[in-house]
Amino acid sequence: MIQPLRGLTGLFALVLVTACSAAPARVAAPAPAQQVEEVEEPSAEPSTADGIFTVAQAERGHELFRTVCSECHDQEDWTEVGFRNRWEDQSVFQLWYYINDRMPYDDPWSLSRQQVTDVLTYILQLNDLPAGASELATDDDSIDDYWIVWRTK
Repeated sequence: MIQPLRGLTGLFALVLVTACSAAPARVAAPAPAQQVEEVEEPSAEPSTADGIFTVAQAERGHELFRTVCSECHDQEDWTEVGFRNRWEDQSVFQLWYYINDRMPYDDPWSLSRQQVTDVLTYILQLNDLPAGASELATDDDSIDDYWIVWRTK
């Protein structure tokens, strides 16, 4: 009885080897992927590069800087790499709130919303951001609509 099994095993092995070594069926190669040119899309998020303040507003901020802020700050404080890196890609409202919450150092929360907004626009102007046709509003929602981007379009 063992003899017939050996014969079947040999036959099975022969069939298996033959099947595996036969030429594979032709499968169509996938079409090469078409090259898609990557085009950098402009950011859909409004930013400081969009001209979110007016020259007149930044001038009011400059006046406030000269009368209040310059006691502790130089203009370079707001244009140096450390300052720019700290606020890059942050909400404009975050910087606005930081100024409102902490300045002037000896009397925080003493500036009006308009004064904080004006001095903020002066900071933007110092960093060579473009002015626009409309003033930056003083309400939280309007200020929070924009992201700080120091590079211009």
